[in-house]
Amino acid sequence: MALYWLIFGLITAFYPKLMDLFQTDVGINAKTAYSDHVWRHDGFDILGLSVLLFVLSRETVSRNMLRATATVALLTTIAIISSLITTSYWNALFIGAGLGCFIFVAWGLLLARKVAPAH
Repeated sequence: MALYWLIFGLITAFYPKLMDLFQTDVGINAKTAYSDHVWRHDGFDILGLSVLLFVLSRETVSRNMLRATATVALLTTIAIISSLITTSYWNALFIGAGLGCFIFVAWGLLLARKVAPAH
């Protein structure tokens, strides 16, 4: 999960133009300097999450931590679905990013079920 989001974080922070692949012509034409600023900010937020996930992958994590990680992926999935449904900015490729995030939801919850509850 960390590697998946690391790629998006690097793209959005340092080369947001590549995100045009996921946008419709309407989305691409709506860009402003502020849009690039938001992409950059989002990119660093995503990179921060990736660092945290890389560190957690080297630790023994609790059921609650796995559920929290799945929740982060769920929130991202909800944001992507909401953007696809409520705006004309995103093309069908963005569905792939949403599905990728949803797979992390399922995987995180599955892993959490395998961890013994804390006492």
